[in-house]
Amino acid sequence: MISTEKLFVNSRLQYYFHKWFGFGPFLEKLPASTYKSILEIGSGVGFTTRMIRVKYPVANIVATDFDEDSIRIAQKNNRLHSTTFMQADATKLPFSDNEFDAAFSVLTLHHIDQFEKAISELVRVVKSGGDIYIMDLSARLNFRKELTPGVFMKTDLLQIGEKYGLKMKDKGGMYLFSVQGSKL
Repeated sequence: MISTEKLFVNSRLQYYFHKWFGFGPFLEKLPASTYKSILEIGSGVGFTTRMIRVKYPVANIVATDFDEDSIRIAQKNNRLHSTTFMQADATKLPFSDNEFDAAFSVLTLHHIDQFEKAISELVRVVKSGGDIYIMDLSARLNFRKELTPGVFMKTDLLQIGEKYGLKMKDKGGMYLFSVQGSKL
């Protein structure tokens, strides 16, 4: 991630974007669940993690990011119960197979060259019957090609999810879109 983008994604502006226009409204539409364990990849400084914590108050959450500085900030600024922040590569997750009930990737995959590998890792670590929620930017936003390594369309993610055995659902959006994959 380039430094100007990192400055934006870790800013208070990004928090309010998530809360009011992006992830917050998406999260509100998700059903209440009895998830006991949740993984988040690309947690950054913890803005979306806090929202997940509010929605799923009894779950143990592991929030990961590739960037060690972001994880340090998240650990310092977020004293959330049953929540762990740790550095991890989304294409090589350090977790056992079938460890989590659900996983979230919010505006993360477009930062990953091997985003298909990251999706396969999410499938590996989520239990059968679990859910994977992805919200990201579409390749329709042409400026992304200059800023970010992973360029894809929503249809690409739907096909990749099915390739790895997920029952995929289009949750809406064109430029900022969301999908859900349920592991069979």
